[in-house]
Amino acid sequence: QDENRYETQQQAQQQSEEEQQQREIRQVLNRLRELARRQEDLNKELAQLQSALEKAETEEERQEILRQLKRLRDQQQELLRETDELKDRMQQPENQEQMAEASERLEETRENVRRASEALAQNNASDALTAGRRAEREFEEMRDEFRQQAAGQFNDAVRQMRNEAQELDQQQEELSERLRDANRSQEPSGLRGSNMREEVRQGLENQREQ
Repeated sequence: QDENRYETQQQAQQQSEEEQQQREIRQVLNRLRELARRQEDLNKELAQLQSALEKAETEEERQEILRQLKRLRDQQQELLRETDELKDRMQQPENQEQMAEASERLEETRENVRRASEALAQNNASDALTAGRRAEREFEEMRDEFRQQAAGQFNDAVRQMRNEAQELDQQQEELSERLRDANRSQEPSGLRGSNMREEVRQGLENQREQ
């Protein structure tokens, strides 16, 4: 009984750790999806402003476009801060092992986010757009990889639950067969038959606890 209880506790702990890992992957996936979308939106606005800047005919038009570029610079800097927060999350002890490679890739993406931010600070729309598009593409690639990883873990969890259910069914069938054998024993009132029935009932009770 103690051994069964220990195995049950071990299984529960392992399941809890796996569920925590799945939650972290889903949350990181959501952050990557959000960062990719926002970088895409920034790039679209930036492309429009770059085109408008090239066509500006008056100083007033040019100054208005530069004011809008400053607004995009602030948004790009905020995106950089949130990229750093995500990188810190990936490097937490509970995530370090399974997200080490992704963390390195995010560092490369962060560099392009930083370059876009610096270019905007210098009103260099062309360089900012080049770096921003690289960052967008890298965010999207990481998002897709994490989506596949999350889907793979979900499929693994379903398979594991199905296997555990099959094992429990098999164990219950074996215990039920032993109980039937005990009831058909030549010594139904003897010590041997009584002990066997008690052992089987205890096994069934342990299964219910699981």
